[in-house]
Amino acid sequence: MKLKLAALALAFAAALPAHAALTNNAADIGNPLLVDFEAYDGFFTTGPEEVAPGVIFTGDADSQLGGFIADLGDNGLWGAGNHFAATGFIGELRFTFAELTSGAGALVNYFADNTRPYAVVVSAYGDNNQIIESYTLSVSTDVASLNEGLFLGITRDSADIRSISFKGNSLVVDNLAVAAPVPEPETYAMLLAGLGLIGMAARRRT
Repeated sequence: MKLKLAALALAFAAALPAHAALTNNAADIGNPLLVDFEAYDGFFTTGPEEVAPGVIFTGDADSQLGGFIADLGDNGLWGAGNHFAATGFIGELRFTFAELTSGAGALVNYFADNTRPYAVVVSAYGDNNQIIESYTLSVSTDVASLNEGLFLGITRDSADIRSISFKGNSLVVDNLAVAAPVPEPETYAMLLAGLGLIGMAARRRT
């Protein structure tokens, strides 16, 4: 009976939902795979396009990989030798991962006009393409700035992010960071606990 109760407790713990957190710190994306879009040069595409091993890009009409100049209005300029991903005036950039990940994010900015309240929406999707977590935020950089923005990422307690998307007006995205799929401590703990229970059961039988 005790063995069954312990096994049920482990199964319940595994079924608990992971907690999400918004981060503005790229260092929170552990052991990241980085995508800088320098391999592209003004490539207009809606995808799908593999931008890195196991990372598939899709976007709306007028989405661009390897953009090299963007006027962000009151938020400055992007370009000057730096390539990035970009939407049209209103659009979405989505990155889907072959392996589930515990975190992803990117440096983001968009066209800003003080007369209108623009924002960016960053969303993480699970394996069933349902939104796990979504945040709407504003980014403000100096009108004279160049290639500046805000890192926007989402981290999870477990690897359950299948894709991340960024939506906005004349949105620009660079230095996409995706946490490498590695076994989590909880996985090791559950494995060790299970082996311990099997060993206890075997000893009792003998």
